[in-house]
Amino acid sequence: MTARKSRAVTISETEMGRHKGLLSNPSVAAWYNERALRSRLSADESVRKLGFLLEHLGYSADQLVESAKKNPDGLRAQLVAYAAMQKKKGRLDTYILKSFDGLRSFLEYSHADFRGFPKLSPIRGESLASERVPTPDELGQILDRLSLRGRVSVLLMAHSGLRPGAIGSYGGEDGLRLRDIPELEHEPKPKFSELPFVIRIPAALSKTRVAYTTFGTSQLATTLLAYLAERVERGENLTGASPVVAPAETRGIASKSRAAAQFGEGFLTPKAIVEEIREALRSTVPTGVTWRPYVLRAYCSTRLMIAEGSGKISRDLREAILGHDGGVAARYNVGKRWGDDLLKEARAAYKRCEPYLSTSSTGSSDSGLDDLLRLIAEKAGISKQQVADKTQSELADAVIQLMRDEKGATAPKAAPGPSQRSVPAEEVDRLLREGWRFVSALGADRAVLEPPNSVAYP
Repeated sequence: MTARKSRAVTISETEMGRHKGLLSNPSVAAWYNERALRSRLSADESVRKLGFLLEHLGYSADQLVESAKKNPDGLRAQLVAYAAMQKKKGRLDTYILKSFDGLRSFLEYSHADFRGFPKLSPIRGESLASERVPTPDELGQILDRLSLRGRVSVLLMAHSGLRPGAIGSYGGEDGLRLRDIPELEHEPKPKFSELPFVIRIPAALSKTRVAYTTFGTSQLATTLLAYLAERVERGENLTGASPVVAPAETRGIASKSRAAAQFGEGFLTPKAIVEEIREALRSTVPTGVTWRPYVLRAYCSTRLMIAEGSGKISRDLREAILGHDGGVAARYNVGKRWGDDLLKEARAAYKRCEPYLSTSSTGSSDSGLDDLLRLIAEKAGISKQQVADKTQSELADAVIQLMRDEKGATAPKAAPGPSQRSVPAEEVDRLLREGWRFVSALGADRAVLEPPNSVAYP
């Protein structure tokens, strides 16, 4: 496997807004560089928080350290006054405490033994009191408001449990690549060799810094193939190193977002990924409920938990798919490199969970669906000889046509046209933009759609 390349990040490349000038102070720069060794995101956030408090207190970085060492009571009084002001503005205690993180870290680095931070009473999860996980129907409504690229990102989070930072890294210098989906063939045209398909998250993109394996549903497969076909039509040459979610001009909500244009070296930043999603959530969220983009990962966890309660998947496997550290027990089974037997069992378990994850009934390439389609066709009067050599997609088209004919024979002359159609993945995006609605995935390369103003069959 080709190793992922890393590159040095200079201070001038960070994005800290008006507080970037703090890095001209050698002490602040040294503190920042030490924190950036572990996480650039954490380092940048710490500088922002430190800069905000320095502005409020009217101190330079050196004056802050001097005050903490020589006049700790005076600094404490200022911080208490700041906390009281923030509480009057309606800020939660958790927000106020987090705003001290940068100042606390910098003083510790500067060997200032300051212990005068205000004592507050944060309530765990208070800011999320009105947040709940979307239902499958609500997830479908969210998907309807997104571009193809946005739908891929949402399904990677909601069906595969990926964090935004696993799709694209902070700074946009790395991200999930097509080679991380080993069962995706992109020549001569994108297609999957097996479903559900494997997604291998590299250690560099994992929050725990441990590589792990998750899977993608048939619905995600259909959407991803349509998205890749769109990129090929735009002239992109797909390779194993190509990003799964690429920075490119988008249609719809994403094109209105400035953050969606903040790209790095070929990958979207997590900020750009969630900005498009956030707009769709805002336009869909029910009254009295709040949704953050991260609720999509909670959707995956919750739906898998419900499937676990029905005996479809084990707890250790569910935790492994979500990229969690499952503890000592998990390290002895799913925490090691997966062999063929374990991968086969994990894929089968995830497949059993698909109905819990998908926004509609899922298609499949297995023999069970083939048998069902053939039975329906035979019951409708098509002989066994006629259906023997038909593919799954052809059988689906034949069944839909029979339903269409039956509907036309009994309906009034002004009855609406066909309510469903089986289409190739590359046509999905165009039809969705024309008002068609997604019904279900049909294998890896087709989907069933309903035309605008159609009437569903009873």
